[in-house]
This record gives sequence, C-alpha cells and structure tokens, in this order.
Amino acid sequence: MTVSPDAPATGIRRSVEDAVHAVLERDAVDPAVDLFDQGVTSLAFIRIVAQLNEKYDITLDVAELEEASIDALSALVDTQSAAKDR
Repeated sequence: MTVSPDAPATGIRRSVEDAVHAVLERDAVDPAVDLFDQGVTSLAFIRIVAQLNEKYDITLDVAELEEASIDALSALVDTQSAAKDR
C-alpha cells in the first residue's frame, strides 16, 4: 500500500500515533519509518493493531502493508474505515 501525502484524515493519524505511543510508552517515534526498524516487537505491533481495530470497529489486514509505519497504518485505517462506512 502506498501512502499518499493527503491521506489519511488528521483524526485517524492522531489515533494511530496515540495507540503507538501508549503501547510503546514513549513519544519519540518517526511516523514515516517502519516501527520494527524503531525497535517495536511483534507483540507490541499486535497490541497497536488490536487497539485500532477496537476503536474503529474494523479488522486491519496488516498483510496489505508494505511497511509498518504510522503513516502506512494511518492510511490502512482510513481505507478500511471508509469501506466500512459505505
């Protein structure tokens, strides 16, 4: 999945950032860099995805991600939320 500079909505982006910061218990995360490259474990990533699934009542298919960055996650949440609302 390619992330366009326009997407996703600010609210979704903020929610993804909040979930990442809550799970990692730190604020210094580069939104454009893969979370695994920043020391995130698989378990932490699963917890982040679970929080987003619950918040937006979606089921993220992380296999669609080319990278596990905040930017890419935000775009995926935005896409799945929009599809659910149709």
